[in-house]
Formats: sequence, C-alpha cells, structure tokens
Amino acid sequence: MKIMRSGITFGIVAGLLTFLFGGWSVAVIGSLMGVGLGMGLGSGLERKDPFKIAKDMAPTAIVAGTILVVLSIYQNTFVQHAIGKQPAPINIMIFGNLIGFLGTVIFTTLLAGLHGLPEKEEQKWKMILLAVLVVAFPFIDKLTALRWTAQIIFALIFVILGLGLNIVVGYAGLLDLGYAAFFAIGAYTTGMLSSPVHGIQINFWIVIWIAAVMAALWGFMLGAPTLPLRGDYLAIVTLGFGEIVPVLFKNLIDVTIKEPFTCWILPMFKIQTSCITFVQDFDLTLGEKGISPIGRPSLPLIGEFQSSNPITWYFLIIAIILLSVFIIRRLRDSRLGRAWMAIREDELAAAQMGIDPVKTKLAAFALGATFSGFAGAFYAAYIAGIFPSVFDFSASIIILCVVILGGIGNINGVIVGGLVLMTADRLFLPALKDFLASLLTHTILPSISDPVVQLAVKDNANPILYRFLLFGLTLVIMMAVRPEGLIPNAQVRAELHPDEAPVAVVEAETPMNNKAKKG
Repeated sequence: MKIMRSGITFGIVAGLLTFLFGGWSVAVIGSLMGVGLGMGLGSGLERKDPFKIAKDMAPTAIVAGTILVVLSIYQNTFVQHAIGKQPAPINIMIFGNLIGFLGTVIFTTLLAGLHGLPEKEEQKWKMILLAVLVVAFPFIDKLTALRWTAQIIFALIFVILGLGLNIVVGYAGLLDLGYAAFFAIGAYTTGMLSSPVHGIQINFWIVIWIAAVMAALWGFMLGAPTLPLRGDYLAIVTLGFGEIVPVLFKNLIDVTIKEPFTCWILPMFKIQTSCITFVQDFDLTLGEKGISPIGRPSLPLIGEFQSSNPITWYFLIIAIILLSVFIIRRLRDSRLGRAWMAIREDELAAAQMGIDPVKTKLAAFALGATFSGFAGAFYAAYIAGIFPSVFDFSASIIILCVVILGGIGNINGVIVGGLVLMTADRLFLPALKDFLASLLTHTILPSISDPVVQLAVKDNANPILYRFLLFGLTLVIMMAVRPEGLIPNAQVRAELHPDEAPVAVVEAETPMNNKAKKG
C-alpha cells in the first residue's frame, strides 16, 4: 500500500508539471519519473528474484503512468484553452503520452528489478543506465524543443559547488557561510586572465586550473585564522569573509601599487627620490559593470563553445563533475578523509589519536574551495561575463541548502539536492510564472475594472518574487519530515533514526570499514 501511494504521488506531481510545459514534456517527465520511482522504491525492497520485483512493481508503475497521461490529456484539452494557447497537435499528444507512459513503466520496473541482482551488479547496471540517460538528455531536449539544457547547466554548476562545500561541512564538520566567496574568486580569476579588457587572453584550459589553485590558496588563507574557532564563531568568520570578497571585487576599480621604499620610507627621512610606481589608477574588476567579454573554451573539431549550442557546455560540465566526484571519492576513502570525519565527530579525541587538527582543517578549507574555483571558471566562461552582485550572501546559503537538502556527507545526495533545488529555481519557477500570467490574463484580469488593482494582481502573481519564501518552507518541511536529507549518509541516518538503521548496515557503508574488509 505504501508503494502504491508513492506511485500515485509521483504520478500526480509529474502530471501537474506537464501543465507548465505541455507538448513533448510529458515524454521526458514520464521517463524521469520512472527513473526516480524505480530507484527510490527499489532501494527499500528485499533482495529477491529481479523478475519477481519487476512484476510486483508493475501495478504501481502502471498507476503512476496512467495518472500522468490523464493529467497530460486534461492539460492539452482544457488547460491550454484556459491560458490562451493552442493545444498540441494530435500526433504530439498521442506519441508524447505513449512515450511518457512507457517510460514510466519501463524505467520503474527495470530499476526496481535491478535491486534483485547482487549489489555490485546492481550498481554497475544502474550506472550504465544513468550514463545513457545523461548522454541522451541534451539531444532529446533539442529534438523535443523543450530547451531545458541551458537551465540544467546552471543547476550542474551548483552541483559542483555543493560537492566542494560538502568536504568542509559534510566531511570535516566545519560550518562555512561564505562559500560563494571562493566561487567569486574562481570566476574573477578567469575574467582577469582571459578577457580582452585587460589585454590578457590565456587559454581557458589553463585558466580553469589557475582559478582552482587561486580558490584553494584563498581557502587556505581563510582556514588559517579560523583554526581555534568552532561552531557559531566559525560561521560568523566565514560569513564575514563571504561579505568582504564581493565588496572587494566591486571596489577594485582604481588600483595603484607603489614601491614602498622609494615612495614612503625614504621620504620619511626627508630623502628626495623618484617614486617607483608599478600600477597607476588601474581598473582591475570594472566594479558594478563587471568583466565582459570573457574568453571561452575551444576544441579542434568543435571550435569555440557558443551560447547558441548548450550541448557542448553540458558535456563540459558533466566532465568536470565526473572529475570532481572521482577526486572527492578518493579523498573520502583516504587517510585524510578519515581524519576529516574524526575531526567532525570529536576534535579532541581525534587529536589524542594523533590527527593534526591544523593540517586537517586547512586541507578541508583548501580542497573544498578548489572545486568552487572550477565552478567559477566554468560560470564566467559560460555567461561570458562576471558581475559582483552574483556572489552575495544568498548564493552561499543556497549552496549550503543544496548540501543539507540532498544529504550531508553523501556525494549522491548532494548531486540530487543540487538538481532538485536549482531546477526548481531556474526551470520550474519561471515556467510557473508564465503559466500563472497567461491564466490570469485570460480568466481573472479581464473581470477587474480597476486598472490599479489589475496591475497589482498581475505583478504579485509572480512566484519568482517568493523564491526565498519557497526555499524556506521547503527547508522547514524537510527538517521536520526528513532531517537527514533526500539521500542521507548512513551515519547521519543512524544518528537521527537509531531505531531504524541497524548498526551492521551503517558500519558496512563507512569508508574505514571498507578499508578493513579489503585489508
């Protein structure tokens, strides 16, 4: 019964999403719903014959797919008229709903059935299937003319940022409220070194590594003075750092660098000499105007990446995410990763066991900041410009929300959290805004005679204005219902739900225990 309720819920939510996009969206949404439903429900089933699991899941998948199709047909038949748009052609409606239904049923039963295989086989086939979907997505998006790829790229940027912050918050247990500062450092490093504004145009493939190193260096510099601090005091210091950096970039518009000995020291002793000036009134960051344009990557067979072709950018950021996940997994399972987790659990006990808290914390700040350098370099090149207002305090909070919502300390959870949170912000809220505007224009607004009231209703029926309210409500609900996150770390789940998580299972999922087994 619980599984069937989940299928009904998934079907209703997915069907309502088709109201926002229409057309071929039912095919893509149905397939994605099947993936989420199959992976979510399959992980909670007992391991048995794969065909038996698939057969048991089939009714739930059929119900979810049926609800999706019914709501999609209702959207195309009635809702499109209500918002003043033409219904999709009959061939799109038939084939789109058929693909959406089959995608829901096939992916749900297939992914749930894979849970009946041995654990390593299950993981292998799931990774193969997800890889196929990731590769196929931008081409399907282009074929269906949904144009989601550009917004998904922004979500993936925050996935990288979340992965970096997860090292600091999830592994080392250090609360960082100024992580967007490292994002800004990576972006501005790219802008300064690859923009024709400054006469320096270093190749992007070199600049991205320089940006990562610069972000790591500043992470080290932030970590050094915060070593004695913990908890709230550490959060205040990182918050201050996050506020300082955007203001610094905003005001570096009149930089003068003089040689101190000839300009200041000798004149103090009334020794007259010519002052040596290295830089005079140099506009380093262009203030509020920002740095634009910024050099973009290029490849021999593809040429320079263009905004009109988001597919190349999509695969580039996927490659950066894969590299980041590989490095972070190796770090997590290494001696340093175990030291981070020991510091997180009890710093005093870790120090007594021979772990150097100074080096361990500095490594967490530096390596966590490194990945924000990658994200900043990609972001600057992707939008071909960089502006200080992007890196305000809200950006740091959103990145932290990505980690908390997905699951602190869990790489897969951070990836899912970033995709869920940022697609809601970049994709669904704008679509909801357009939907409500069209609905009001053809229903309520014509019946309002007072133009002032009409304008007030139109302006306030904009969900983007309430994005932080919606984020806040989401976090409140998550903390009340599922405080461990969407895909929690085993240890966090065991701490929050001691009666539900057997100790043996939790220990089996820790990196230290895996090392012991291999040994």
